[in-house]
Amino acid sequence: MRMTSLAAAVVRSLRDLGTPSRGETAVVALSGGPDSVALLDALREASRRQGFRLVAAHLDHRLRTESAADVAFCRNICERFGVPIHVGSADVRRRAETDGAGLEAAAREERYAFLRGVARAEGASAIAVAHTRDDQAETFLLRLLRGAGSAGLGAMRARSGDLIRPLLEVGRREVLEHLRAHGLEWREDASNAELRFSRNRVRHELLPYLERHFNPGIREGLARTAALLADEHERLTEAADVLYRQGSRRGDDAVLLSGAALRGASRPVARQMVRNALLEAGGLAQVKAAHVEKILEVSLRAGRTGRRLPLPGGREAIFGFDQVRIGRRVSMEAHP
Repeated sequence: MRMTSLAAAVVRSLRDLGTPSRGETAVVALSGGPDSVALLDALREASRRQGFRLVAAHLDHRLRTESAADVAFCRNICERFGVPIHVGSADVRRRAETDGAGLEAAAREERYAFLRGVARAEGASAIAVAHTRDDQAETFLLRLLRGAGSAGLGAMRARSGDLIRPLLEVGRREVLEHLRAHGLEWREDASNAELRFSRNRVRHELLPYLERHFNPGIREGLARTAALLADEHERLTEAADVLYRQGSRRGDDAVLLSGAALRGASRPVARQMVRNALLEAGGLAQVKAAHVEKILEVSLRAGRTGRRLPLPGGREAIFGFDQVRIGRRVSMEAHP
């Protein structure tokens, strides 16, 4: 059978990414939905051609009454394909309540923790997830609507650490064409139609509206813009990293960032230096652009000594003589 455009895109993506290599193992995330089934099938063929081993992983989020049928479907298709599968389950609702996060965020955290556990157990060099060009466009719009900068608007990369996305250049139309060409079935998640989720409103309402009234190729255009911003942000990050190493040092439970280094950098580079400090001093969870801008604003202004700004995660920024301390909150006595 002639190779579909999706299968060709997967082969091209693996070649460009340089992983997995012959003799290595890759884990593929299998939900049972159309994207993941198409990716499983394409990777199965690629593994035979390129000599790597493929293992599937399915996590039952315990959010839907059909989840047991999803598990059975994934087991059956892997048995048919001769691909080993790991199946796990997680109490996503409890995770969301414990973390104070939404169900989508909790499900994502549980899913990636499970996938990385499978990868460790199998000694895998890569974890393949089935994000498509359409997912990229949706992610770009969601982050744009939240006011993200270039780091966020760069959206998803073809490779992010141990994660690879071989379908990132592929649209849903090509996914369905591949499934039909190979006579493959898939599972539909009814929650994907529920408009209470922001992503579903973007998918079913906003993107179709933009296609009809502004640009029929909006999905490709947004994905291309995300890729360009990702490249530009990578160059910005490289420049900021050099200055950050020169103008920062670790203190007790904090990062001390040089005011002179911030003033000597361009605004975009200084912004990234502050993000680096926040990342090193506890991470970027719940950090918004407004936090970064406020730190910069106070840092670059005279008469700021002694000023304190609260930050997410029980942290704060304390402005001293020509330096900013970013770390966990301390008593006033410790830092008068």
